[in-house]
Amino acid sequence: MKKWSVLVAGGVLAAFSLGFQGAASAAPTAWPTGCTFQTNFDNGAMARCDHSNGGHYKASVLCTRLDGGGKIDLEAVAWRTSGWSRVYCPALTLFKSAGIVTKAS
Repeated sequence: MKKWSVLVAGGVLAAFSLGFQGAASAAPTAWPTGCTFQTNFDNGAMARCDHSNGGHYKASVLCTRLDGGGKIDLEAVAWRTSGWSRVYCPALTLFKSAGIVTKAS
């Protein structure tokens, strides 16, 4: 009788662990929507999205070096799910253009 109880208990534990494992999987994520960016100041940009939908976004700028050394493409350090993301051109560069970078996770 003890062997039967152990087998039943083991089967129940296996069923629960498999069931909970499927339930614990992460929900799918989508791309952010309602995204806009602004270049209303001299040397940088701001970007935000109205709905993250589980995704992330950050501001991006393209800067030109004053010494003629070419262009520098920079992105904000942190990925955002809400609020404004900001990034600035470094010293001795000029702002050229702005944008927004998004990802679905």
